[in-house]
Amino acid sequence: MTTVTYQLSSFEFRDYRLTDREWVATVSVDHYTRIEGFDPSFAKAVSTALDLLEARNDEEASRFLIVETVETRRPVGCVFLSADEPTTGRLRLFYLDAAYRGLGIGRRMIEEVIAHAEAQGFERIRVSTYDRHEAACRLYRNLGFREQARKPALAFGQQMHQIEFEKTLPDYSR
Repeated sequence: MTTVTYQLSSFEFRDYRLTDREWVATVSVDHYTRIEGFDPSFAKAVSTALDLLEARNDEEASRFLIVETVETRRPVGCVFLSADEPTTGRLRLFYLDAAYRGLGIGRRMIEEVIAHAEAQGFERIRVSTYDRHEAACRLYRNLGFREQARKPALAFGQQMHQIEFEKTLPDYSR
């Protein structure tokens, strides 16, 4: 078996383009239906989320990030930040291809949107996920997100616990 090592310099972080929509929808639906066992209603949820996000794409507070390989220019990850409230951002549709997990890319993606949120004056960032997404939960905790709520949920045909995380951002105005 050959091991391939990547460096962060092998990846480019760029803004989301409307032409990325098909890739985001396809990889999200494929992963969550094939790997996580989500039912077909998940495809509609992704489409609805993308509709809502794309309507906010031009807002200065939003940061929609695509990560692609420098060599192939193929997307491998995405994360979306938009305002939930005037002082609160929300992360959505965080995804990274399995082949690139564990290399620090996901951490860098979240750090990038946190820096944007701080620059926009957000006081906090929220993200919702499910307990079965252990690596994502661990990453959020490692980046200073604190669990605010955990409740049982039947979502996309799966019984899980929905977890609400929140990160308080530094106040640079003082």
